[in-house]
Amino acid sequence: MLSSVSLCRADEVYTGGVTVDITGEILGYVWIEDATVNLLPGAHIKNSYYMGDVYAASGAVVNIYGGQIDDMLLITTAYNGLPDPYVTLYGTAFAVDGVPVTAGTTELYLANQVISGLYGDGTPFAIRVDCFAEGNYRLTLHLAWVDQTPEEPEEPEEPEEPEPMPAIEVSLTAVDFGQVQVGTFGEQFLTVSNIGDAPLTIASVYLEQEDTFQFYTTGLRQASVTLQAGESTVLGVLFAPAAEGTAAATLVLLSNDPDTARVEISLTGEGFVPLTCAQQIQAILTFFDESVRAGTLVGTGPGKSGVHRLAAFRNLLVSVQFFIEQKNYGTAAALLRAAVFKSDGQCKPGDFVSGPAVTELQIRLQQLMEALKKQ
Repeated sequence: MLSSVSLCRADEVYTGGVTVDITGEILGYVWIEDATVNLLPGAHIKNSYYMGDVYAASGAVVNIYGGQIDDMLLITTAYNGLPDPYVTLYGTAFAVDGVPVTAGTTELYLANQVISGLYGDGTPFAIRVDCFAEGNYRLTLHLAWVDQTPEEPEEPEEPEEPEPMPAIEVSLTAVDFGQVQVGTFGEQFLTVSNIGDAPLTIASVYLEQEDTFQFYTTGLRQASVTLQAGESTVLGVLFAPAAEGTAAATLVLLSNDPDTARVEISLTGEGFVPLTCAQQIQAILTFFDESVRAGTLVGTGPGKSGVHRLAAFRNLLVSVQFFIEQKNYGTAAALLRAAVFKSDGQCKPGDFVSGPAVTELQIRLQQLMEALKKQ
C-alpha cells in the first residue's frame, strides 16, 4: 500500500508493510517499523509541542531525498525478528560534525552526531543522527552519493547466502604407539568426520614412510569415500616393527575440503626385542653394582650389619643367576621372590637394601618375575 502525507499531522506510526511518501509537515515524532517511508522535498518533521524525531526500527526502509528533521533521526532495533533498519540518505558533500566524509563512503556509524551536506536538488541539510550500538553490534546510516534526486528509491541488496562447503576433521593429529615388541603389532583408531555442510570426498589415504614398511592402515580402503554433512568413519593404523629402534611415518588424507585439502598425521613407535631371563638377571646385577658405587643403593642396619646385608642381597641375586643358567626356573623364581621381599619397603621381613635406586631395582625384579612365569 502506497500513501502520501502532505498535511500537517501529529505523531505518525507506520507499520504492517505500508509504503508512504512524506512531502509535508508532521508535528512530533514519526515511528517506522516493518514499513517503507520516503522523505521528499517539502517534508518537515517539526519540533513544535512534540519532539521532532524520526525512529527507524527493525524492518524499516527509510529513504531521505529531501526535507527537514528538527530534532533527531534514531536508527534502532525493536528486537522483533525483522531485518535491521536500512536508512539511506541521498545527497553529496557529506560532512560529520563539520568534517568532510571521504567521497564514496557508503555507510557511517554516528553516535549523536550531525551529518550535513546537499540533497540531490542542491538544498542544504543538517540532521542529528544516533545509531544503536551494543558491544560489537552497530547499526549504520547508508549514504548514496548523487547529483540529483533519483526517480525511484533503491532497494537494499539481499546478502548472498554462503555456498555450502565440506570440512574435514580428524580426531588425532599425532599417534605414538610407544614400545611394541618386534614380531607383534600395535593398533590405534582415528575418527574422520565431515563437520561442513556439503559432501566431503576423501580421494586418497596413504602412508609416507621409509623403505622398510612398518606402518599400515585398515579401513577406508576404497579409492574414494564420500561422507555426508555430519557423518564420520573410523580409520585404523597399525605399527608392526620389523627391527629394534624408533620408527616414524606420516599418514596423509587428501579430500575436497577447500581449506584443508591435505591432512597429515604423524605416526611414531619403537620396536624392541625382549631380553631373555639370563640377560635380565645380568642387567640387574650390573645395575646393582653401579648403584652401590654411586651411593644410591646401600645396605640397611647399623655398623657392619648394613655391609653384610648388602653383600647377602647380591649373593642372592647371583644364586638366581645360577639357577636360571641351569634352567631351574622354579628355584630361581623362589629366590627372586625372596629378593623382592627384602627390598620392597615393607616391615616384614626387614629390607636388606635401601636408597633412591630401590624403586628401579624393584621394577627390574618384578619384570624378571613375570618373565620366569612364562618359562
